Amino acid sequence: MESLAILVAIIFLIDIVAGPIAIALTLPKLVNAISSQSKSVSIVLTVFRRLVHGLLVTIGFFIGSWLVNIAQTPAKLLGVFSIVTSYIAVRREYFPDFYLLANIGNKLGIRKVGPNDHGPTFKWKKSGRSSGKDGHGPGGQH
Repeated sequence: MESLAILVAIIFLIDIVAGPIAIALTLPKLVNAISSQSKSVSIVLTVFRRLVHGLLVTIGFFIGSWLVNIAQTPAKLLGVFSIVTSYIAVRREYFPDFYLLANIGNKLGIRKVGPNDHGPTFKWKKSGRSSGKDGHGPGGQH
């Protein structure tokens, strides 16, 4: 019985940490640090990073979907967490410019999206005054 409890603990641990570690492998600081190396070192590190990333995402998807289909409610929540974080990691690595909800909203006419405009822009402060960097106001006033 003790070995079964250890196996379950290992499965839950893998389920919890696979997605966040895969997301951490896509951080811009890490990617920039790898790409700043010499060409041969950069290629080797990028291939290694993507292999580990792919392994973690695959494990996260498989164990997460298994827990969603098999287990009870608390374990299902961990499975959903694993699937969502693995999905975020895949999006960040391979599809960084794909905005599903913004594109659907644009097609439905809910929100008009221009190129490279995928979020609200806040030009005005709480006091109602402009920051001065948005093109509004007298040109000579500084």
